[in-house]
Amino acid sequence: MTDSALILRPATREDVGFLQSLLPRFISFGLPLGQDEGAVLAGATQNLLAALAAPQTDSALLIAWVEEEEKPPRRAGFLRLDTERPLFGKPFAYLADLALAEWAEGLGLGQILLNEAENWARAQGLKHIQLHVFATNVRARKLYERAGYSEATLGLVKVLKGKK
Repeated sequence: MTDSALILRPATREDVGFLQSLLPRFISFGLPLGQDEGAVLAGATQNLLAALAAPQTDSALLIAWVEEEEKPPRRAGFLRLDTERPLFGKPFAYLADLALAEWAEGLGLGQILLNEAENWARAQGLKHIQLHVFATNVRARKLYERAGYSEATLGLVKVLKGKK
């Protein structure tokens, strides 16, 4: 990003339309077998609206704004983080959502948002970050791999045919 700045701020109710406008990005790459587009979008909507309606001290919903010379600032994407407390082991940061507007892809903003996720996790006293990504989301997987994320578990699916 040259001659521009990225600003992160907590999401507000005024951001609902923007957040919802990015939800189709969660299915635009083609979902794996067994996933229903409507269910994915409904779940993502529910989670975002819940995070916005009742912010928690151990989570964050951040809006990324880009300010460029001689242009009005505009929203570029968002990042949603939670603190997970597993039954076994120590709490960890969970990168629940990361989405960029299509115009903002390829500018290095994804890496900047991942850096912010790491900063947030450290500030919370957390030692690692986990996330889930659909296997078919090749672009996101490449971003995460470049940022040093590696596979921790592997989920398999088989779509059953025949009687219900």
